[in-house]
Amino acid sequence: MTAAAGSPWVTPPAGVAAALDALAVARPPLLVVADFDGTLATGARDPAVARIEPVAQRGLRALARIAAERPGRVDVAVLTGRIVADVAARVRVGGVEYLGDHGLERGTLPRGAPAERLVVATDPAFEPHRRPAEVLARGVAEELGSPPWLFVERKGPSVAFHVRQADDVPAARAAVVAAISAVEAREGLVDHGLAHYRGRSVVDLRPAAAGGKREAMASLISRHDPGAILVLGDELSDVDAFEAVVAARGGPPSRVGVTVAVHGLARAAPSELLAHADLCLASPRAVGRLLVDLAARL
Repeated sequence: MTAAAGSPWVTPPAGVAAALDALAVARPPLLVVADFDGTLATGARDPAVARIEPVAQRGLRALARIAAERPGRVDVAVLTGRIVADVAARVRVGGVEYLGDHGLERGTLPRGAPAERLVVATDPAFEPHRRPAEVLARGVAEELGSPPWLFVERKGPSVAFHVRQADDVPAARAAVVAAISAVEAREGLVDHGLAHYRGRSVVDLRPAAAGGKREAMASLISRHDPGAILVLGDELSDVDAFEAVVAARGGPPSRVGVTVAVHGLARAAPSELLAHADLCLASPRAVGRLLVDLAARL
């Protein structure tokens, strides 16, 4: 069952409890996958100041503790557009798998280890994309005159242009897209292999062959073979992850899948995400409470 775009703001407590009960009694392991910005952390106009909600951090730590003490019971991952080193330093929970740049990077932080000890693995096949990504990162900022609303996130073989600080986000996003075309023409960037990825307040360019959250989620499901999956997100890129879970649930083998959209008054989730959501929560704080309640059931 999914929540339509016109559904109430949040799922009633009884609905959330029923979903958690179904996850807890399903065949192990349980795979829990959460986005960061807007899901574990309250969305901020400046991406540099995002901080994880304390109760969400407690919930992740409780699940990671269960994973360590009862191997094969639960696996936890954070799947985000940020690079792994950045998100691990913000989450600071060991025993969690970190998937950055929508799955292009991967790293696991041992429990009790500082985030700075995280070892990040990337596919060397995408190394040739570093040069065009950097040329576009530098060129687009220059083309637009480095406006204060533009935040350029360099991610090695990818680059993201965040425009959420602009007064008119759609106009700013259109300006970035036009600037990209101008830089490509001026620098002779033909067939550079970078493709636009989903986003409302960001223009994300990443290797086309890398896929996105759908492929990252499918890989997690293949590796862990979960009997139950919980995925949480708030943005267009999370639609891909939700669709992967919807496709995987049911079976065979028998598999429970629950998709959770963070859909608050301050920042509504996109209608496309809500169309694939089983539950709607109002905030990252509510996400944290859900994770804590889930850990208690396990």
